[in-house]
Amino acid sequence: MKDDTMTIPEPAVQPESAPSIEPVTEFPPSPAELRARRWLITGLVVAALFLLSIILLLVFLSLDAYQSAMAGTGPSPGEVVVSLVRDAAIIFVAFETLLIGVLMIILMIQVQSLITLLQDEIEPMLEAVNETLATVRGTTQFVSHNVVSPVVKWSGYVAGVQRVVREFTGLFKGQE
Repeated sequence: MKDDTMTIPEPAVQPESAPSIEPVTEFPPSPAELRARRWLITGLVVAALFLLSIILLLVFLSLDAYQSAMAGTGPSPGEVVVSLVRDAAIIFVAFETLLIGVLMIILMIQVQSLITLLQDEIEPMLEAVNETLATVRGTTQFVSHNVVSPVVKWSGYVAGVQRVVREFTGLFKGQE
């Protein structure tokens, strides 16, 4: 009877020790990052509380308007719903405009800090790169003038002498 099970071949060579990969260590956040996180969380909590208070205010106003409409002392329920939706839309647009204004101010501050970073950090790096390129350019000119040119000249002389010797030896071989 045949055994239909598959056997997995074992690797021929086992490495004695695998190369160790050191884990990436995370640095603790800087005070500026912690401050930014606190401001973000505070802003989100304030925005959520503001929206929740608007929703609760609208619910309270709608219940009050519904009760007065049912008592017959106020406008019809349809008018109340339309006016509440209109008021909610106006409040939402005002809040959104305020939020966009704040975000635009934050964006302008970030762009200004990016410009400052580019001027203070990148510009000196570019100057250092230009100095390095000038040094490399001078080095290549020096090597070209003092090393490569003489080697090329001597290679040309040696090739010429070899050709002359080959021609002369060819003439002597032809006379024999």
